Amino acid sequence: MRHSSKSAVSVSLFLASFVLFACSGVPAGSGSGSGGGPFTVGGAVSGLAGTGLVLQDNGADNLTITANGSFTFKTAINSGGSYAVTVQTQPSNPTQTCGVTMGSGSNISANVTSVAVACTTNPVSATIGGTVSGLVANSSVILQNNGGDSLTVTANGTFVFKTPVTGTDIYAVTVVTQPVNPNQICTVMNGSGTATANVTNVAVNCVLSFSIGGTVTGVVGTGLILQNSSNSEQLPISPANGNQAFTFKKLVPTGTAYNVTVFAQPTAPTQNCTVTSGTGSGTATANVTNVAITCPAVTYSVGGTVVGLAGIPPNNGVLTDGSFLLQNNLGNTLNITENGPFTFATQEALNDQYQISVFHAASTQPQGCTLWNYKGVVTASVTSIVVDCAHNDWTWIDGTKTAGPIGAPQYGSFPATAPPTFPNPFTNTPGARYGAAGWTDKGGNLWLFGGDGWELAGGTPQDTLNAPMNDLWVCVNLGDYCQWQLQGAYDPTVTGTAPNTSTVGKQIIANAQHEGQPGSYTSPFVPPARLGAATWTDTAGNLWLFGGSNGASYRNDFWAFNASALSADFTATAGQWTWRSGSATSLVDQNGIYPPTANPYPGARTNAVTWTDASGNFWLFGGFGKDGAGTLGFLNDLWEYTGGVWTFVSGSTLANQIGVYGTPGVASGTNMPGGRQEAVGWADAAGNLWLFGGEGEDGLNPPTANGILDDLWVYNITAKQWTFVMGNTKANQTGVYEAQTVVGPVNTTGAASTCGLTVGLTAGSNVICSPVSTTGALPGSRWGASGWTDAGGNLWLYGGWGLDSKGTNGNGALNDLWVYTPNATAGQPGTWVWIKGSNTGAANGVYGDELRPYKTYEIWTPGGRSNATHWVDSNGQLWLFGGVGYDSTSTTGNGYLNDMWRYLPYLN
Repeated sequence: MRHSSKSAVSVSLFLASFVLFACSGVPAGSGSGSGGGPFTVGGAVSGLAGTGLVLQDNGADNLTITANGSFTFKTAINSGGSYAVTVQTQPSNPTQTCGVTMGSGSNISANVTSVAVACTTNPVSATIGGTVSGLVANSSVILQNNGGDSLTVTANGTFVFKTPVTGTDIYAVTVVTQPVNPNQICTVMNGSGTATANVTNVAVNCVLSFSIGGTVTGVVGTGLILQNSSNSEQLPISPANGNQAFTFKKLVPTGTAYNVTVFAQPTAPTQNCTVTSGTGSGTATANVTNVAITCPAVTYSVGGTVVGLAGIPPNNGVLTDGSFLLQNNLGNTLNITENGPFTFATQEALNDQYQISVFHAASTQPQGCTLWNYKGVVTASVTSIVVDCAHNDWTWIDGTKTAGPIGAPQYGSFPATAPPTFPNPFTNTPGARYGAAGWTDKGGNLWLFGGDGWELAGGTPQDTLNAPMNDLWVCVNLGDYCQWQLQGAYDPTVTGTAPNTSTVGKQIIANAQHEGQPGSYTSPFVPPARLGAATWTDTAGNLWLFGGSNGASYRNDFWAFNASALSADFTATAGQWTWRSGSATSLVDQNGIYPPTANPYPGARTNAVTWTDASGNFWLFGGFGKDGAGTLGFLNDLWEYTGGVWTFVSGSTLANQIGVYGTPGVASGTNMPGGRQEAVGWADAAGNLWLFGGEGEDGLNPPTANGILDDLWVYNITAKQWTFVMGNTKANQTGVYEAQTVVGPVNTTGAASTCGLTVGLTAGSNVICSPVSTTGALPGSRWGASGWTDAGGNLWLYGGWGLDSKGTNGNGALNDLWVYTPNATAGQPGTWVWIKGSNTGAANGVYGDELRPYKTYEIWTPGGRSNATHWVDSNGQLWLFGGVGYDSTSTTGNGYLNDMWRYLPYLN
């Protein structure tokens, strides 16, 4: 019993709790607040645009709403009560309909905030119109409403757009096209709003309007912008239109004050443009056309640089006779007195033309001057004009600018019959080759014999491998250029017997079309094919040839050619070779014969050095060949040939002797250059014999293997002594180059005052060019270089294979040009000067166009090469042909060349 009583009590307590929960009054909607009430009723209004919205709660408690956002009724509701929100009055102006959601509830137990009132504007249909005033008769203005519904109004008075506004009832009246003839500006007032009824108060008022403009003169820069202060309009002015009229795009109403100013000045180039006083401002009562903008003219100097101009002897001093005159545009005459920068006195305006010409040639030289960058349009100061007067220039005269590597021959060219006129450019040329013999005859004509390379085109079959040749060519001196002719190629003398007849000329051409020709030691004499032969020209102008290589063995045969007996037409008659002495036919690689054996005679050799002294005697030194004991090696024996007799003068009878240098600058009977081949030799006016470099033996014991030399020696014929002048006693030395090239020998102290002098260049107190220091300058070790002696006794050196400024060897085909000026004291060190070319090996050539009249340009230069043929002509010009090395584009450096170059040194 007691257990049953306890369960009944528990059930009673649970039921009582349930009843209390059910009677708590929690509403169905959401709310905030708690406790026993009373509770507020509210929410939020959205989309309200009109006025007069009134809400009610439970049919009373009116609440006027004036704006979107939250609202709360004033009268609260007791706990457990109910609410019902309704719209008592809808908004107007514009008319809207507002609806209520979540607007009712009961059993409130918290504040109500979830009532939502959303209003939308009721569509209406209203016309939009107004009045136009001030419109000139017979004119029109085009209006638009809301960007469309265009309406053309042609008279003052009322207007109404055709299309009423509906929906949102918004309208916006604008002027889309202003009146013209005359120009007017129409402005709109009361032009926009929301229509709740027909709109009739839009006011369009028109007044006369005028353009503002004028002219701009002298503008050449970019960025000029003008501004009119009356409406802040900015107007860009383009220099492309030159002098031009301008008009601001926006018109200004009659009676409006205007003020035109320069808002932004031109740049590139900078100009300071101004508004002419009295023209830029005023009151617009008619179209304004007299605003004047003036931009001052921009002028620039015109000038450049003169190079290569010969000065007054003896040291190329400044011209004083006023002979060299330049002009710009056939006027503005400028007297040029020296190399270096020049500027015409009168400047030229921007975008003007300039054209430079030579008005009168310089009296100091027969060569003309080539003008580069000489004409154009002035856009800035002109400083790029180059007037190149040819001195210190290389010029490509003949041949090709493409090398013939093995497997891709560069054959010679010569017509089988004489052409009626000379082609331009010349097409006659020997085939590409190296190691050819060269002479200059008494007429200044340049002769070439043999060498290893490519024969004349046209042979059957055509040879495809290079080999030694024995063709004889002459480049006929035509002043500052020459033309190649195959000697005797048109000789009509008949040979043979009928019916197998030919001519001497045809046989010469046929012989030149093949390599490896054996020659003939009987009449008609012809030396066998060879390269590396020694050469001399005697006082009568005949050509002499000694030794050389047939590609496998060495010769010591001695030949003479009667060039002095030939006329200027070197093709009409074949000259005559004479075999004078030495081994013949198959007798090659003959030992030297030295005293005390009778009849001394040089042994077979190639690449010896030769000189002709002031008395016309021939001298021979070294080379690679057979000594007196039959040893093959580097020779250092010195021989003289005079009166038909060879005399052994000095040196060793044995090959591969090291050099005995003694004291630099001191002559001695025991001094002796080491054995060598492919050295360079010069003979000076005092009768001294000079020797430089080559491949052979230095002063070390044992000598440096694969030695390439840079030692400079001089031999005094009278004292019969060698002097080691300068350079190194050890082989394989890098070159020491100045900071920049110099335009001429050190004694060219004037060179018409060009930059690149050891004495510098100044104008008043202004240092234009600092002096170039030549201290320590010395060509690097090399073999196969070319050498010349100029009229002033300076010794010139070009290229070869050896070491550049970085010690490159094995890829060292050089194209540097040097000149050595001997010391006034015999045997003492003189001065080496680097003139042109690169201080690194393997440089390509830079060629001109090869057309006559030949142009000259200071940047042109032969490519790096060795074993070229070289001459000095009767005009003191230095000439270079072929060799092995680099053409205009090659990168391998193993091509055979046949390009002909001329270098014109300054006279000293």
